[in-house]
Amino acid sequence: MRTVRARTAIAAATLAIGAGLALGPTAQASTTQGYIAGGGSVTDDWGDEGLLSSGSHANSNATAVWQWVLWAEGVKESNGTRYDQSDIDCQFGPNTTYATKDLQTRWGLIVDGKVGKQTFGTFDSFLELGSDGRTITYHGDYFDGYTHKFTLKRISGKYYVKDPGSGKGWKGAYYNSKTAC
Repeated sequence: MRTVRARTAIAAATLAIGAGLALGPTAQASTTQGYIAGGGSVTDDWGDEGLLSSGSHANSNATAVWQWVLWAEGVKESNGTRYDQSDIDCQFGPNTTYATKDLQTRWGLIVDGKVGKQTFGTFDSFLELGSDGRTITYHGDYFDGYTHKFTLKRISGKYYVKDPGSGKGWKGAYYNSKTAC
């Protein structure tokens, strides 16, 4: 009898734990949060983010984060030169679309000029969390040995971006706000 009770108790506990896990809140990032988000390891922060493209969140601080990636990776822009800091304008226009396709081609990704989960998630592996637990450095990986890096902040799960040329300071990496450029 004791064995049956023990088994029943174990089964009930397992069911309760499983139900709690299934019904509990999930830490899932997307555009519904309104900003680029992350927690824990930075190298898995971007794979669950929302879509950036010329038709989705095209004018935003989140787009600026992606444009910094394009700059750090040294991709070609539409005029054949490298994507440079002056191209970081928080606008996902034809030049950013072209540069995104160049980067997707280099990395063997689906070439559509859009930054979805696969494209964004590929590049969070180049993020490094600083010793302060808030500063994040992105290390670009040029194919010709020339590299750039840039800095982001992650505070309470929210990413922040800064345009050093504008003097505007740190701005939340929002999907629906363009204040960083």
